[in-house]
Amino acid sequence: MILAIDPGRAKCGWALGDSSGELYGSGMFSASEAAVFLKAALSGKLEAIIPFALESKRDCPPVFFIDEMLVGNGTAKEHILSAARSLSIEPKTIPERGTTLMGRELYWRKHPPKGLRKLIPRGLRVPPRDIDDFAAWAILLKYLEYRKNEWRK
Repeated sequence: MILAIDPGRAKCGWALGDSSGELYGSGMFSASEAAVFLKAALSGKLEAIIPFALESKRDCPPVFFIDEMLVGNGTAKEHILSAARSLSIEPKTIPERGTTLMGRELYWRKHPPKGLRKLIPRGLRVPPRDIDDFAAWAILLKYLEYRKNEWRK
């Protein structure tokens, strides 16, 4: 499994996925709880990260192993990197450019608009909640695409 984090000053989004880009769970945690969240995630127990979850796949394994950890290289990444290093983890930093817009697209793909929201032009739709977790998923997908392209060279 791959854990991706979209860091922020007040809150951070996270996404847990596999090497095919499948999303198993995602959510948010306050920046001040970075070490608490990372300990929970690195425990490899689904029940430990449920309090931080907003999205989860029905068949998410109850026990998992995090092979890689990714952190967006934008705003406030240092507190996440520091918390990870204190737990003897060295995350990979990934360029965040465009991940918020990609996260918005991923949100609407997973939660298609209903009713009158369908009539709003795609570019003007605003998700009904913060989507930092989908931005984290976008970081994961961006990394997988980069890795695939590097392999082809």
